Amino acid sequence: EEEASNPFDITFQENGYQYELVSAKVQEDSDGPSLQYCKKKCVRLIYAQVSGPCFDSFSLEETLQDIADFSSLDPRKVMARLELLQSPALKLPSKRHGIFFPEASDIIEIEDNGNDGCGFICENYLIKLLGGKKYAKDTLAIQVRVFANGVFKGMLMRKRVVDGPPIQLTPTMKKVMASTTDPSSRRACLVITQAGRHPNPVNGYIGRMLDPSLKPPPKDSFNKLIKPLNKHPLEKNRDMVPRLFQAVGVPREVSNDYVKRSKKMSGLNHAYVVGVADPTEALPPDHVFATGFKGVTTPKDEIFITRSPCIKASDVRMVPLVTSKPNAMSQEDWDWLLNLPFGAVIFANPKKGVEPLPAQIAKGDLDGDNYFICWNTDVIQHVKANPIVEVRLGKEKEKESTTTSQRENWLKEAQKMMVNSAAMKDLGVLTGQLYNLSGQMADESPLFMQDPDSIAFADAYNQALEFGKHGGKITLPLHLHEKVSKDLRKHLSA
Repeated sequence: EEEASNPFDITFQENGYQYELVSAKVQEDSDGPSLQYCKKKCVRLIYAQVSGPCFDSFSLEETLQDIADFSSLDPRKVMARLELLQSPALKLPSKRHGIFFPEASDIIEIEDNGNDGCGFICENYLIKLLGGKKYAKDTLAIQVRVFANGVFKGMLMRKRVVDGPPIQLTPTMKKVMASTTDPSSRRACLVITQAGRHPNPVNGYIGRMLDPSLKPPPKDSFNKLIKPLNKHPLEKNRDMVPRLFQAVGVPREVSNDYVKRSKKMSGLNHAYVVGVADPTEALPPDHVFATGFKGVTTPKDEIFITRSPCIKASDVRMVPLVTSKPNAMSQEDWDWLLNLPFGAVIFANPKKGVEPLPAQIAKGDLDGDNYFICWNTDVIQHVKANPIVEVRLGKEKEKESTTTSQRENWLKEAQKMMVNSAAMKDLGVLTGQLYNLSGQMADESPLFMQDPDSIAFADAYNQALEFGKHGGKITLPLHLHEKVSKDLRKHLSA
């Protein structure tokens, strides 16, 4: 069936029951081989039982349209947004899943803060939601899917909310507009994603390591949790972070020495943390605040940061850290920030009309992206990264691709794309090839990762990561097409 263009059915019958395809999601194949950062993909399809004996039949299309206005999206967007229904939920310490049904009145849409993909949640409400114990009190932020007056996805950063609804969603989190067939619905559902609770266990340990007022983490357990920065022998120079260090000016011997030392708690000066928006709205633009960073100092009060994964040297930034109370911030808010646990980097709101800082860091945003940060003095004193610049926004960024009227047969059109497994299978293969070709071009050039062909493949790789969502062609200079497998070139354009 793998060789067939459409091996899956949109509908099928079993034991007298009728099933219809709801969504298809490309995900990592746990049974297949993997390339670094590009594991082999498989397709997971979910069907709904829509009719059968002793069962009230229903229209899947009408039911989905009552949740949100999917009919206003083009088919590829419909397919991408229905994937959100497959998001696996967090398992709480109580063993229940992180699926909640808040009152619709608990949710409000607030004004855009300039950073994409992150809203806020009242910390007292969050603590109660998660059970009220230490696990809940130590939670910084959650990645969510929210179904209420539309479909939302992104992060919710904890916030001191004095009054008003406790869940504050931003316009950039809204992926599907509110239903036109059931506009007065009071239904609401909030799902915390499986890996969406921050800080994660290893960052919890790092926080205890950095803060002398906390109980030190158990050394042996901590060392087992640390993921080495190299999966391959250092002499092969194939791993993302060491290559990035070298590409921005860190001598190879300094990079290798840090990679070796960082495998133990005593030498660890880096972390993968989640990016979130500023709940105080008082951090200065183009600055970040690293939570749980008490007592940590860096040269020039700057921190090495890039989105993970990242394969372009130009996506590394040395970003100013906020280490003292900003003039615009109240003492109460500053004290509150200082007491947050380690595990997040808070990006200041950009100036009005200016591109947010995460967009300059490997085209990142704040809807759940992880950022690699490093504060090792030996490493960052050598870094020569591109400067932070003020990029003016052009015309208003395009929201979702919508039509002026409802699209008939919108679900059938999306389902036809869902069952095209051949195109979905291409995705993983193409992404892996582009990643490896970027590294190959760098290794063959005296310019290393600054080589134009390496950069071109890296840009194409970043496009491929969004291919399933946006479709279209992946831009790659024509002279490089021949390096891509012939059967995959149909996805490329010059």
